[in-house]
Amino acid sequence: MERIELQEKYPVGRIVLTIVLILIGVCGLGYALVSFLTVKAGWTTIKADTSEASCADEFVLQYYLGAGELSATAEKKAVKALYTETARTAYQLFHTSQGFDGVHNLYYINQHPNEEIEVDDVLYQAFAAIERYGDRGIYLAPVYVQYSNLFGCNDDVETANFDPWQNEEIAGYFAEVTAFAGDRDEIDIRLLGDHRVMLYVSDAYMEYAAGIGFSEYIDFYWMKNAFIADHIADTMKANGFVLGSISSYDGFVRNLDDASGSEYAFNLFDRDGTSVYQAGVMRYDHAVSIVYLRNYPANNSLDWQHYYEFQDGAIRTAYIDAADGYCKSAVNNLVSYAQNSSCAEILLQVAPVYISDHFQEERLRALAQEGIYSIYCEDRTVLYNEPSLLLTDLYDRDGVKYRSRCVGGQ
Repeated sequence: MERIELQEKYPVGRIVLTIVLILIGVCGLGYALVSFLTVKAGWTTIKADTSEASCADEFVLQYYLGAGELSATAEKKAVKALYTETARTAYQLFHTSQGFDGVHNLYYINQHPNEEIEVDDVLYQAFAAIERYGDRGIYLAPVYVQYSNLFGCNDDVETANFDPWQNEEIAGYFAEVTAFAGDRDEIDIRLLGDHRVMLYVSDAYMEYAAGIGFSEYIDFYWMKNAFIADHIADTMKANGFVLGSISSYDGFVRNLDDASGSEYAFNLFDRDGTSVYQAGVMRYDHAVSIVYLRNYPANNSLDWQHYYEFQDGAIRTAYIDAADGYCKSAVNNLVSYAQNSSCAEILLQVAPVYISDHFQEERLRALAQEGIYSIYCEDRTVLYNEPSLLLTDLYDRDGVKYRSRCVGGQ
C-alpha cells in the first residue's frame, strides 16, 4: 500500500492574507461611510425632512456650515431639525382646509366664528400686524377660492366660470363679498390679549355665507409665505443660527447674516411686453428682508397657484384689490427691501402701492424715508430710491439694453 500525505487546505499564509484583505475592505468601507456622513464646511442647501406635511417645498434654506462652535456635520443636523419642525408648524397654523389635533389654526378659527380662541404666538402676531397696517386682504377668502379655481384651469374656455372680467355673475358675487370684507362691523379679527382672538362675523354675513355655501372667512393666501419666512428666520436667529438665508418661491427673502461681511446678490427681473429679462443684480452685505412682487409667472413649478396666462398674453394674478375683488398691479415688478423690517411689515406697506390701478411713486419715496427702499423698472430702466444701492450686471445684449437711475431716497 502507498501512503499519500494531504496538504493543508488553507495554509497559514493564505489565511493571514485573507484577514488582511478583509481588514482593508472594512477600513475602506468605514472611511467611505465616514466621508459620506461628514459634511464639509461652507454654503449648502438645507433640506427639511418632509415625512410629515410641511411647507418646506415652497422655500429654500441656504446656510454656511462650520463657522461656529459646532462642526459642520453637527450644525447641519441641528439646523435641519429646527427647519423641519418650524416648517411643519407653520404649515399647520396657516392651513385653511384642514384641522390638526390641538392646533387652533385658520381652519379652526373659520369653523368657530364669534368664539374666543387661544392661538399660537405666530398667528397672534400675524393678526396684530394685519390690524396695525389696516390690511383687509385676509377677509377675501371666498374670493380667493374662485381665483384658485381660475389658476387651476387647463384652458381659456374653463376660465369663464371664475373670471370676473368674463363673468358678470362672478363680478357681482365679488362685489357682494368685498362689501362685507371691507366692513369691520361685518367681519373682523379681534385681538383679546394673552394670545386670544375672536373672528367676529355679523349675523347678516353668516346668513349670506350659509346661503352661498362657504365657511372660509379668512385666508392669508398669497401673503402667507411672507409671515412664514419671518417665522422661520426669527426661529433660526433665536437659536443662534444666523449665517443663512430663507427664500420662498413667490418672492419673500430673509437674509440673517449681519456679521460676516459676505456679499450677496439678488437678481432683478423685468417684464417688457411678453419677454422677461434679468435686468440687473442688486448686491448687499448685511441682513435684509426682501419682498418681490411680479404680475407674471416665472420659471417655477409652483407658480400655477398664483397665475393664469391666457393665450392672448393676458395674465390673472393673486394680487387682489380688497375694494372690488379684481387682481391689479401698478407696475410689472416691484422689489422692496429693508434692514430693520420683516417681510410681512414690508409687504403690508407696499401692497397698497402695488395692488392699484395707478402707480404712486411718491408713496414709495415716503417709505424710503423710513428705511424701506424699492426697485422697479420702466422703459428698460431700473429705477431705485436708495442712493447707496449697488447695482451691477445691467442687461445689454441682442439689441436690448437696460440703464439705471436713482429716483430719490435719503
